Amino acid sequence: MKNVILYIPGSHGNFLKFLFDCYDQDKVLDFKTTESGNWHAMRSQVYETVCFDMANDHQRKMYSSMTGNHKEYRIVFNTLEDFCYILQCFIDRGGDLCWHSGIELLEQSLDAYEKEYKVETTYRQTIKDLYKYNGTSVPRFILRNLFILIFITHFNHICWKLNKEFKSHGSNLIGLDEILQYKKLKQRLDLIFNKSLDFQDVHRHLLENNRPYAQRKKVKEIIDAVETGKDIPIQGLNTISEAYICFYFEKKYYSINFNLANDFFKTTKDIKMYIDHYPSYMTRPNNLFLKHWRIYKK
Repeated sequence: MKNVILYIPGSHGNFLKFLFDCYDQDKVLDFKTTESGNWHAMRSQVYETVCFDMANDHQRKMYSSMTGNHKEYRIVFNTLEDFCYILQCFIDRGGDLCWHSGIELLEQSLDAYEKEYKVETTYRQTIKDLYKYNGTSVPRFILRNLFILIFITHFNHICWKLNKEFKSHGSNLIGLDEILQYKKLKQRLDLIFNKSLDFQDVHRHLLENNRPYAQRKKVKEIIDAVETGKDIPIQGLNTISEAYICFYFEKKYYSINFNLANDFFKTTKDIKMYIDHYPSYMTRPNNLFLKHWRIYKK
């Protein structure tokens, strides 16, 4: 029986397909990834498993036209932190982004990003409409604010909607948290295939050649440091990571807005000072929190 993996862009559907192929063949197969950590090249290997990006209209139609018996698995996520990671993944190495960091390209030039991504995006028009900016090189604070908007309205995003759709099926769900932890993933795949396979080196490659995963760890370290009063320097964050940190603390404190200029905080102490000494006469919930109060009332 053919296995079918349905995935949300950025959730490692092609990587999971490769592992299913390895289990089918009772060995770890040869593999290759691009410098960006893109596993799309492994999609073309034809064994007993196929995978479909369900945000892609063409692939969704291919899935809908499938006939014959098959068993379906869906990759899902559980937290806003996971959503941030998925957003980073498909922006950084989605489409035809094989060699360069998509996020770095986006931070440098919209033209450079769209040229290499080769998939139509709405960033240019959204930035023009909401931020009244029509240039190619977008200021960092505008990009950061755009991603804060995406986080605040995450429930409208295609990835969030797909995740909700997947979970409604309720069976054969594989969590992103399982995929990112070798022991959990091995245990799950051993159970699915009723055999044991050591793919630790492959999994290590997934994590080590993975800029969004490195950003995920940095963001967690910074948030933990702010909340425990530990002062550490803030270095190497991309605009999505900066936006998620702003969103996290706006959501937590509700009436403190993080509308920053191009420069981000230099240390976690700076963030703590910003929160502790935010002017009382400026405290007011973000308008989007008020608009979507049913979601943010908790």
